[in-house]
Amino acid sequence: MHRFLVRRPDAIIPLLAGYFIIEFLVRLAIPHGMRFDESQQALFSQWLTLGYDSQPPLYNWVQAVVVSVFGLSLTAISAVKNIFLFLVYLSYYRLAREVLTDKVFAAIATLSLLTIPQFFWEAQRDLTHTVAQLVTINLFLCGAIRTLKAPSLGSYAFTGLALGLGMLSKYNFALLAAGALVAVLMHPQGRARVFDKRFLLTILISLVIFLPHGIWLIHNFDLASGRTLGIMAEEAPEGAFAKFVKGPLKFLKLIVIIGAPTLIVYALVFGKSLLKNFGRSNEWTRFFEILFAVIAIIVLILIVTIGMTDLRDRWLLPFLFLLPIYLCLKMEVAGITAADFGKRFFYVPLVMMVVIPALLLTRTIFPMLFGAYDHYNTPYPAFVRQILASEGKRPGLMLTNGWLPAGNLHLQLPDVPAMSLFFPNLKADYQWSANKPILIVWRPGKDNGVMPRELSNWLRDTLGLQYATPDIKLTDVQYIHGKPGDMASFAYAWVYPK
Repeated sequence: MHRFLVRRPDAIIPLLAGYFIIEFLVRLAIPHGMRFDESQQALFSQWLTLGYDSQPPLYNWVQAVVVSVFGLSLTAISAVKNIFLFLVYLSYYRLAREVLTDKVFAAIATLSLLTIPQFFWEAQRDLTHTVAQLVTINLFLCGAIRTLKAPSLGSYAFTGLALGLGMLSKYNFALLAAGALVAVLMHPQGRARVFDKRFLLTILISLVIFLPHGIWLIHNFDLASGRTLGIMAEEAPEGAFAKFVKGPLKFLKLIVIIGAPTLIVYALVFGKSLLKNFGRSNEWTRFFEILFAVIAIIVLILIVTIGMTDLRDRWLLPFLFLLPIYLCLKMEVAGITAADFGKRFFYVPLVMMVVIPALLLTRTIFPMLFGAYDHYNTPYPAFVRQILASEGKRPGLMLTNGWLPAGNLHLQLPDVPAMSLFFPNLKADYQWSANKPILIVWRPGKDNGVMPRELSNWLRDTLGLQYATPDIKLTDVQYIHGKPGDMASFAYAWVYPK
């Protein structure tokens, strides 16, 4: 296969399509408990609204439309995710082909995404909005580069479409857009392209696409920004100088963590050739260098000005995942022949395509080997069956204090509205009667099953004195694929009218 890919590099497209079909089937084969992002999509699929929480709504909209057509199921959740992941690779290959002459180098750059752990592992298990953003970044850069090379009304319109969708994927897409604008302006043909009257079409299309959510954002700015800003300031030291130092150091650390695996693989595969004439450049290496530099400067300014001390690797992944294209550009400019090294490199992604699905299966089917249970192994299906059989009724509403149980419960009972007090702005219509009581669920900790204050406050504020005092119950359910005696604890209460 590795020799065939050197001869026919376009074959990576059907190869990747087959890989994500396997990943889709693997997700259906492992336990149906959901991690955070999957659970959030299951919960949010009840609404099609202009805004949800601290993330823009593009991925939520796509998921909600799919669920409205096919119904809520793990199949619907996983299919959307794996289609988006495939589109990342497909659009990345298209972007690489825009700037690289040798198709083999374009294939190497694309399959190099399988050397970035935050992408090949974390994005497969979690990350929804980030995955959508990666697609829009590739499309936007394709449009910008195509406009630089061969401007047309279509290229300007396409760039505006990608820009609008990018701003609907994640807010930090604005950093990429700012970096791209500077890189375009410093390109030999850049100023002529930006000052072309057709550039107004790019701006107009992007504004039309983003405007509805933008209006929502203006009226809900605290909701959209509060949690993210809170995360950025977590574990911040008290001293101003310590804050000034910690943020940039964390930024540099994440750059190394994300980029190091790819650089190590390239060093092993290309050896001294990786550094051969590395100082040589062309218009596209300079384009990406300016892009990276502008983004880094903006991030550092934000770190210093708002006191950002805690960053997440997924926040930098949308910029650093472009590193393989840049490295392949450098090698191509240096005169390195991709075919001489392609056979050796392609072993790495081909092995990863076997190892990653195998690890996902092993991690969930044999969790004892890893000393802990994954969220996949949490027995929500058995818990729901048990309490429904015990009560003999189906709820009119399921209420939780966290979105992880809310989405998992809604997956088990898609026809029953579910709400999480973690998202107080998202309210569902529900029926409440003696035949359709409200089911409140939470995961107990050291509270010995005492109902969390936010849930009891909701009962008081929403239902007033109309409800009977609920009987709180605790139950333990065997983990899926767990050892006998390894139990997951749940607390719940059925709330009936007086």
